Amino acid sequence: MKAFDHRIIGIFRSLAQPAPWSPPGVSLLAARRMWPATQGEEAVVAVLDTGIDYNHPDLKSNVIDGASFVEDEPDYMDKNGHGTHVAGTIAAHGKILGVAPAARVLAVKVLNQQGSGTYQGITAGLKYAREWKGPQGQRVNVVNMSLGGPEPDKEMYQEIILTINAGILVVCAAGNEGDGKQETREIAFPAYYDETIAVGAINMQTRAANFSNTNNHIDLVAPGVETYSTYPGGRYVKLSGTSMAAPHISGAAALIYSRYKKRFGTFPTPGTVGLLLKYLSIDLGEVGFDELYGYGVFSFNIDGGKAIQLAANAKKYSINGQEHEWNHIPVISEDSIQGALSELSDVLGCDSNTEMGGGALRKKQGKMEIWC
Repeated sequence: MKAFDHRIIGIFRSLAQPAPWSPPGVSLLAARRMWPATQGEEAVVAVLDTGIDYNHPDLKSNVIDGASFVEDEPDYMDKNGHGTHVAGTIAAHGKILGVAPAARVLAVKVLNQQGSGTYQGITAGLKYAREWKGPQGQRVNVVNMSLGGPEPDKEMYQEIILTINAGILVVCAAGNEGDGKQETREIAFPAYYDETIAVGAINMQTRAANFSNTNNHIDLVAPGVETYSTYPGGRYVKLSGTSMAAPHISGAAALIYSRYKKRFGTFPTPGTVGLLLKYLSIDLGEVGFDELYGYGVFSFNIDGGKAIQLAANAKKYSINGQEHEWNHIPVISEDSIQGALSELSDVLGCDSNTEMGGGALRKKQGKMEIWC
């Protein structure tokens, strides 16, 4: 059992953006639409991985506790980088913003600095997450497992069932042995267990990553190609893999748990959260379920899942790789690209109404309302 092989695209000591920044994958999920209601308060996500750099400035305020189940590595500090990247996608709150920047993260180290672990250690880590209780009585809501292997394990499976029965959603990376074809099945555990949420990877044009496993238990997909997140030593890194896709969904689940608690005074069941994740996913392949995309890409915007690319002074633009044409070509003005608000509203799935009135064009006056 190990962290799925991932490709390092680049390591950075700083970011160009001066203000807190949501990486593109977080934006594709439309996480910001949830933030006025919740940023993940009261939700706890256990990250079963290589540990977490709990001193990273973007993570140190959100790592609530941790433990190591790795022989000869008693500290849950991350010496690999994989777990720190996963944790940042879920709940970074600094220069980078994760999907649920106010959620708390429980570091459960079950993989060593080479990214390998044992079924026994992973099972013990699951039990720890299930039984853990925070200083204010917090309990774990979501377990993220960006790891896997080709063979099932009876004891691990039994502990997963106990974890789910305790009210905890288990989210797993689908695996990176894929060939980009849904006709061929690639299977990894624990993602292939029907009770878990199995997450495949797409790129930022919402196309399936050529490494993402395909099979009849893929539930949904999320960004997993060249994803920015945190890295040990206060750094940042771009990584690719289904390991990067799964924490997007764990963060989304944390927002759902938090919002539900605020509205109804209690946490939802894992079954309810899993159903919402699938219901809000947007079809990318065949209508309904397919083995490449599952139920589709998750988004808090039911008209979302749009990767829009445009250029100033260009007639054509693309949505998810398909070309369209503007009626009014965007232009550069005062260091920004500007276009017709009515057209942009249509592209974003918003309704708009323009009131020009008599002589409005001559007077350069008018009113517009936009509803999203």
